[in-house]
Amino acid sequence: MELDPRLVVWRVRGESGTELEWGKVAGHAGNEGLAADVLFVADGPTFPFGAHVAVVEVDTETGRARLVRHVTVDDAGTLVNPLLAEGQRHGGIAQGAAQALLEEVLYDAHGNPLTGTLADYAIITAAELPSFELVDSQTPATVNPLGAKGIGEAGTIGATPAVQNAVIDALTHLGVRHIDMPATPRRVWAAISEAGERR
Repeated sequence: MELDPRLVVWRVRGESGTELEWGKVAGHAGNEGLAADVLFVADGPTFPFGAHVAVVEVDTETGRARLVRHVTVDDAGTLVNPLLAEGQRHGGIAQGAAQALLEEVLYDAHGNPLTGTLADYAIITAAELPSFELVDSQTPATVNPLGAKGIGEAGTIGATPAVQNAVIDALTHLGVRHIDMPATPRRVWAAISEAGERR
């Protein structure tokens, strides 16, 4: 449900007949423009929620895991700006998938960072990602007039475990039950080898 600005009106509290739409309020702004100071305190927190499903392919010869499909539902209540919310979701999913598959800070025995630059700290790019499938769900919050909830970290919260679990699930038939994050080719290959030795 997208918020229609034509339905938002301003009024003097307790005074009927004082309703003005945004356009009329802006028309009275004059050269100084509009300014408002408002203090809003919600009665309680909002509870955004969602679900993520990831599908991966794992090359058992090299250990390379590749995300091939990601479907997500993230509910942030009424979306004040649907385009920005979609961008937050896409960016968060990419970040979450990168955390599950390749991003890692490494140190040597003396505590010096080994991944201090983008030359040796792997980041994910669009070439390694599928087009994400975003399913809409909007359950308005009840503690604010807009019905809005947070969306900022929704993609990262759901994508990381979905991708990590998909990698492990793809290898369960080989006896793999756990792989530390990130599921780099070296770690995946080692987990496959260890599971083979146990069989």
